[in-house]
Amino acid sequence: MTDWKSTLRSDPIPWLMDNGSAAIRYRALTELLGLPREDAEVQKAKQDLLEYKPALQLQKTQRKDGTWGGVIHAGDARKYTLCIENGVCRLLEFGWTREMRPIRDAAKTLRTFMTAKKDLKFFEFAKLVKADAKRERYYRWFLRILAMGLLIRSGYRDDRSRNAVLELLDLTAGFVDNPVSRNPVEEIGARLPLIRSDAWNRGYTFFPDQYILRVFCYSPWLLGGELAKMRLKKIFDYVMAPGYQGLAPEMGLVRTAKGSFPREHGVQIFPLEHYQKKGCVDELLVQLEMFGRLGLINRYPVLMAQLEWLQSQQSKEGRWNFPTRMMNDSSRWISLLRIEKDWRSPMRKEADLTFRVLLIIKHQWERQMRMLDRRDDGYPI
Repeated sequence: MTDWKSTLRSDPIPWLMDNGSAAIRYRALTELLGLPREDAEVQKAKQDLLEYKPALQLQKTQRKDGTWGGVIHAGDARKYTLCIENGVCRLLEFGWTREMRPIRDAAKTLRTFMTAKKDLKFFEFAKLVKADAKRERYYRWFLRILAMGLLIRSGYRDDRSRNAVLELLDLTAGFVDNPVSRNPVEEIGARLPLIRSDAWNRGYTFFPDQYILRVFCYSPWLLGGELAKMRLKKIFDYVMAPGYQGLAPEMGLVRTAKGSFPREHGVQIFPLEHYQKKGCVDELLVQLEMFGRLGLINRYPVLMAQLEWLQSQQSKEGRWNFPTRMMNDSSRWISLLRIEKDWRSPMRKEADLTFRVLLIIKHQWERQMRMLDRRDDGYPI
């Protein structure tokens, strides 16, 4: 029987085990090969992981409140900034989990956003929400969704987190099912159109964006339910539709008593040539991993063409590398994709990129089986 490695020209995992960093070796054993944590080789790799210098250096910059720089949100994806979102994401990419103290310390702050506390600390958004009830409700939801994605990916999975995911899935699917989602904004002569009042629900606009989709991508248990899978397909179909793509990444203006601001973080999908010519293949890798984790790449021809291009870039030795001109070295995505300490060594760069593409291929291969069940699609595109 074939498996996810059957499409590869050559299996690069043995090479990764010999040449990759401690973080890549550990994640290759647990995520690519699926070995249990009790395995002796996994235990040895984990010990090396705890001594991995880039992770230890990042840990030293964490503040006592669990944040990095007293900031929650990553901000502009075109550059890397010090914040709890980027700090936790990088540690997770290094293979760290809730077992490690820096993740637990960050989780203490993140879990406050999952509550309805009246005296919630808004960190960098504190001035924006002051004396503005609409902005406060909006950022309560935004920070809740941001925190939910990071906590779930960190391993905080229980009945409460599952209920929170199901609630978010219901609210997002409800927005997509609402007729207003077909025309969610109105032109008012400004740089961006205004989001219609009918598009609001509980003080938020549940446009599917990078943060909402990240919650779903790290909740693969959703693929065990037919209703959840149907809703996920509807949501992603909406994301891929021309109407949504015409709005993304800034989905429209949110008007409040203290001025307007854009509803950001829409998922924008470009043709393959855009990523190649603009030097943002790093962004393409992040997006394909998100879709692949839910087994949805082969549902959309544009994504399937991108995946086929990635597969065609594999060398005879089974490894991947991309020219420097295709990768934006200053972008946030590069900082998160770079598990190795730096890319001055071509071998370290090759190890990172090879591991990343293998993750996409493996998730897509295995999870498309669960998403489509190898039978007629009950919700055809």
